[in-house]
Amino acid sequence: MKLKLTIKNKLVQSGIKASLSKLVKNKIAKYALHVRKVDIHVDDVPSTLHGTFKECKINMLLPGLPTVVVKARGKNILHAIQRALKSLQHVLVQKYQFSQLRP
Repeated sequence: MKLKLTIKNKLVQSGIKASLSKLVKNKIAKYALHVRKVDIHVDDVPSTLHGTFKECKINMLLPGLPTVVVKARGKNILHAIQRALKSLQHVLVQKYQFSQLRP
């Protein structure tokens, strides 16, 4: 599984980037045999009422199946990534019947 993490408009320390990649790998670990590549893109999204949000877009490439794309917004980078990963897990279980991989 290849992981690519891109964060725009924010300087992120290497320790934070490493912990975010560890979080992603832990959440997707049970699907690791079926995943070729995961692209995570975090960007700032302006809001008129609440300032700026972070939007996380996850593209997951599965062999022989269409690419799964999930978007989620959050207050900060961690919150956005966690919400997107939760949505991604829900889509994988519901759409592609990976429920037999659950422990």
